[in-house]
Amino acid sequence: MIPTTPSVSGTLPGPRSSELLAAQRELLYPGTGDHGYPMVAARKSGWMVQDVDGNVFVDLASASASVPLGAGREDLAAAAAEMLVRYGNEDSHALFHELIVPLAQRLLAITPDSLTRVDIALNGTEAVEIALKLMRRATGRQHVLAFYGSYHGESTMTATLGAEQNEISAGLRTLSTGFLHAPYPHPYRSPFGPPRSGGTGDATVDFIRDQLLFHAVHPGEIAGVVIEPVAGSGGVLRPPDAFWRALVELCQEYDWLLCLDEVKTGFGRTGEMFAADLWGLQPDMMCLGKAMGGGVMPIGAVLGSERAMGGYDDVPTGSTWAWLPASCAAALASLDVFEKEGVLDNVKALHAVSSEMLMPLKERFPQVGDVRVQGCFVAIELVTDPVSRARAPKLQERLALACLTRGVMADSSTASLNLQPSLVMDPAALRSALALVVDALEETLS
Repeated sequence: MIPTTPSVSGTLPGPRSSELLAAQRELLYPGTGDHGYPMVAARKSGWMVQDVDGNVFVDLASASASVPLGAGREDLAAAAAEMLVRYGNEDSHALFHELIVPLAQRLLAITPDSLTRVDIALNGTEAVEIALKLMRRATGRQHVLAFYGSYHGESTMTATLGAEQNEISAGLRTLSTGFLHAPYPHPYRSPFGPPRSGGTGDATVDFIRDQLLFHAVHPGEIAGVVIEPVAGSGGVLRPPDAFWRALVELCQEYDWLLCLDEVKTGFGRTGEMFAADLWGLQPDMMCLGKAMGGGVMPIGAVLGSERAMGGYDDVPTGSTWAWLPASCAAALASLDVFEKEGVLDNVKALHAVSSEMLMPLKERFPQVGDVRVQGCFVAIELVTDPVSRARAPKLQERLALACLTRGVMADSSTASLNLQPSLVMDPAALRSALALVVDALEETLS
C-alpha cells in the first residue's frame, strides 16, 4: 500500500531515479527522455504516487487528466482484463465485437440530443483528426476555424489546428492552408475591448465577423468550428455566455458545423458530465478521449449529427486498435462508476475547496495574475507584474518544483500551473494538498 500522505526525503531525483533517468536519456529520443518529473514512478494508487526511491506524492496531474477516477481501480482493470483474455486485441473496423453497440448507445444517451452517430478512435488526437475529415466531407468545404491557445493533440494536423504555444511546435507547425484562427475568448488575456455597439454581443465573434470573414475567407468556404468548450491545457479558460450565443448564431447563419473538442473536458472534469452541459450546447460533433477509458485503457470517439456523420460512408477513419474490446469494457465500467458513485457531486465539492483556498491568492500576491477554477480544472497564472501581465514561465517552473519537493505533482507544461485532481479525490485530501501548493507559492514569491 502507498501511504496516503506525501513524503519526500532528500533532493529529487533520488539515487535510483537518477540512475534510471540517466539510462533513459541515453536510450530515448531527448524530447522524451529529458522531460517530465525528476523521478521514476514505482506504483500509483488512487491519487497517490510512489517513486522508486520511496518518495510519496499527491497526484494533482492525473496523467494529464486521463486518469479521472484514481489510479489502479480494480473494478475497471478487471473489466478490461476479462475482455483481453476473452478476445485479445482485434481490429474493430473489421471484426466487430459485442461491446461496440452498448458503448455507442451509452455515449449517445448521455451526450447532447443533437448527436446521433458514433465513430471509433484510439485516442483523443485521432478523434480530432477524424472529425476534421468528416467535417470537410459532410460540407464539401475545406476551411476550419479554430482558436489560438487551444490544444487538440500532437499530430501535425492537430497541432496546426490548435495553435497552442509557438515554443511547443517551433519549426514543426506550419501556417497551413485550410485553417484559420481567432483568439480564444480568454477571461484574463483577451486582446479585445468590450463588444462594439450593434455587434454580436461578444468581441471575439465580432472579430470573426468583422475581420476574418471580411478579409481572410468567404464564410461559404468554411466547414465549421473546432473548439474546446473550456480550454484545458491553455489555462482553464471558460468563455462567457455571450460568446456561445454569438458563435452558435454564426454557425447557424452560415451553415457551419460546430465541433466541440471534449477530449479533456469530457466525463466530469468541469463539474458536468460534458462541458457542453454548462451552456446547454447542441453541437454537430463532439470529440472524446482521455478520461473515456477510466484511466485503464486508451480509447476515443467522435459523435455527430445525421448531417455531420449520417449521409456518406466513404471516409476512412481510425486506426487498427480503435475500440479494443478491453478498452470498451473499461469505458462501460467507468460509466457505471459515474452512475453509482456520485462523482459529479464530488467534483462540485472539490471545486468549492479549490475556489476557497486559491482564489484569495490574487489579492495576496501581485505576481498571481489570475486563478481560474472550473470543477477539477484549476489554473494559477503567474506574471512578472500586474500591470504588464507579462508571463513568467521561469517563476512558474520554480513553483512547480517547489510543489514537487513538498510532494505535490502539478502540470507546468502550459501557460499556467494547472492542477487536475482525480474526480473522486477526498475533499479533505485536496485541501491538504492545496495547503502545500500555497506554501510552495509563498516560498517562490518571497
